[in-house]
Amino acid sequence: MSYMSKKTVIAAGIALAVSLPVQAVDNLVVNGYVKSSSGAPVTSSSGECVRTSYKDTQELLEKCGYKRVEKEVVEVDNQPAGAGVAVIKETEIVKDAVVLAEKKEIIAETFIQNLAFGFDNAELTAADKAELDSVIAKLDAHRPLLRQNVEHLNIIGYTDSVGPESYNQKLSERRAQAVADYFATSGNVRREVMKVMGRGESNPIGDNNTEEGRALNRRVVIEVVKH
Repeated sequence: MSYMSKKTVIAAGIALAVSLPVQAVDNLVVNGYVKSSSGAPVTSSSGECVRTSYKDTQELLEKCGYKRVEKEVVEVDNQPAGAGVAVIKETEIVKDAVVLAEKKEIIAETFIQNLAFGFDNAELTAADKAELDSVIAKLDAHRPLLRQNVEHLNIIGYTDSVGPESYNQKLSERRAQAVADYFATSGNVRREVMKVMGRGESNPIGDNNTEEGRALNRRVVIEVVKH
């Protein structure tokens, strides 16, 4: 996986290795503070903290110039039949505009197969709805960002190559809309955060010359996009 892809697909159970920098936030040791009898840091006439010459403390006091910066990013690993996604929290310790240490933590990760449809069909089966219920549950990690309009959902329908291209375009749109409708009615997902589209028979992930490949191509892909 590469940090960071703005486009992510709801995904699960992927193994994600996070490489940390040489200096990690939890291991950062800085010069100690000179403290008063009350335990408060002593400041100079210019308001700066008076420090010792020894790196012996992990206290990173804001009044002494340290700032903790946190943000969330989304990482995606696309695969032929689905995709993996991880929400990653990045933390930096900054002083005088210099990053002293940083850390990356996985706070949510999931996996889902691309949703499949029967030939010339846009109806959701019971199995499809069960699959979508699992997607709705996995959206919980994203709901705060969806509510803040930091993220939105792309719901993209596809078809196999059988039939006229113009018909397949409309069919792919109907498939995507069926998923969006289910999210809205059963998953309490606001329609305002869903972008529904069809891409017809484009971007096949299977061989349209075989039934197995055509079945793979009749699908709906659900993406979480971070603005």
